[in-house]
Amino acid sequence: MLQTFGRKFKLEEQAEHEDHYYARYSMAPLEKGYAVTIGNTLRRVLLSSIPSFAITDVRFIKPEKYHEFDTIDGVKEDIMEILLNLKKVQLRVESYVESPVKLIINKKGPGILSAKDINCPAGVVVVNPNHYLATLNEDADIEIELYATSGKGFIPASERNERPEIGWIVLDGVYSPVIKVNWLVENVRVDKRTDFEKLILEIWTKKSVKPSEALKHSLKIILDHFNFIEQSLSDVEELPIPTYQETIPVSEELASTEDVASKKIEELDLSARSLNCLKRDKIETIGDLLDRTEEELLKIKNFGTKSLDEVKEKLREKFGLSLRKGDK
Repeated sequence: MLQTFGRKFKLEEQAEHEDHYYARYSMAPLEKGYAVTIGNTLRRVLLSSIPSFAITDVRFIKPEKYHEFDTIDGVKEDIMEILLNLKKVQLRVESYVESPVKLIINKKGPGILSAKDINCPAGVVVVNPNHYLATLNEDADIEIELYATSGKGFIPASERNERPEIGWIVLDGVYSPVIKVNWLVENVRVDKRTDFEKLILEIWTKKSVKPSEALKHSLKIILDHFNFIEQSLSDVEELPIPTYQETIPVSEELASTEDVASKKIEELDLSARSLNCLKRDKIETIGDLLDRTEEELLKIKNFGTKSLDEVKEKLREKFGLSLRKGDK
């Protein structure tokens, strides 16, 4: 049974910034090797598998624009710059809200267009409202329709299966709410032993998900996989342990047989009586011997069943070969 040695998991530091959260956790003492295993596993899952929403589809309604390589009268930034800024908008979406989510921007200049100007439905909140999108002068009057979709990790626009309608611009899906994860291992002492480890885990997230929420979600994902394996073990039938025999490829087997066939029958270490009988009947090689059936060998003068048994045993013992039976 795994001993805990008074193990503790602690939140050592947390902070909230304008566009992200930070938290540092520690866990100790751990048996040697476990800190690396746990830290690396959590980091991989945190960075790749936590779902979130991101703006992925944009349509410029007023003024009407059809591609990113264009400009808007009265707006300082071109469309490409506006799209890049929209990709950095962070959304917190309640669990009951289904993907996709429709969002609207409707604003006249002059003034600064920021993320707080995005009109969201119930259950959707822009968590970085001061995020800059564009600068509008007095001539600007824009209306933009947006769609936010749910996903994990990063999905390039080229890999998304949806075929956009005319007027829609498709963006890369920057879904992961986890910005960065660091882990490190320190040695700790327990009584007289100094080979225990302390795991320190640092997590940076967007404002859409707190580090504690992301950590809980990653643990659930890992536990679900391990629980599936544990439950499946009872349904797995034990297979009989196979007895393996060395398999020789056909080409090698043929080459090996040809080599043996050319060997002299003296290599069988037969008794003088059996050897002389065979040689008198012009059997000089193993190949000559294998060309004869058991019945043909018994017709040789002074070559009886005792000699035949000796030849069969030597062929099997030294080369794994056997004589041909006579035709029935």
